[in-house]
Amino acid sequence: MKNRFGEVRAGLSFSAGNGASDRRLHSAGITLIEIVIVVAIIGIFSMVAIPSISRSLADQQARFAAMEAADLVRLARAEAVRTGERHVVFFGPPGTTDPDGTALMHTDGSTAPLLVLKDGPPATSNCRIDPGESKRSMGAEPGLSWGVSQATARVPGDEGGAAFSPPQSSGSTYVDPAANPTNWVLFRPDGIPVVATGTGGNCGTIGRTGTGGAALYITNGRVDYAILITPLGSIRIRSWPHSGGGWSS
Repeated sequence: MKNRFGEVRAGLSFSAGNGASDRRLHSAGITLIEIVIVVAIIGIFSMVAIPSISRSLADQQARFAAMEAADLVRLARAEAVRTGERHVVFFGPPGTTDPDGTALMHTDGSTAPLLVLKDGPPATSNCRIDPGESKRSMGAEPGLSWGVSQATARVPGDEGGAAFSPPQSSGSTYVDPAANPTNWVLFRPDGIPVVATGTGGNCGTIGRTGTGGAALYITNGRVDYAILITPLGSIRIRSWPHSGGGWSS
């Protein structure tokens, strides 16, 4: 009996052992398939999501750059009123200079897309970047440029004398009193923006009140931003998304 029961038990034990092993192998096989499926799904989502995230980050970068540029223009106006001295905002693509040919440079030595210059009292200001003068600037942002890539019309309220002609590579619709495209606007001590020819070493011919209303345009190739400067000096930001629909209100 013992031998028989022992044989039976041994047989049961052996049989039970095979079932457990099979279940473990079966379980491991299902888990591996599930892992492969999950990895494949993650890969698909990554292919879709990563470009979308990259575009979103690039659009945010453009928005922050527009906000920084607008803040510097506001600073120029506020400081002109506070100090009673003229402040000039220079802007434009690489290679842009003041009337004497001095390049717009950031503090790190790179090209500055926008620079605010404390130009001094009206009696001595010359609309030139002279050594020792106080200035503030923004650094260049990769992927951004002056102009538009989506907009087909100027932002409402843009009273600049230049025609709006995409890609608007000059970056603005400003013209000086001689009707020449210009890359600067001057804030008087009363905070009113005006245009100036910048000639003659004393800012040249300076436009009357109302001539400083125009817009600066920044794009990343997908979204356009307009920094609107009203004739009385208010500054606003508007955007034109890649999906179209016009300028935001």
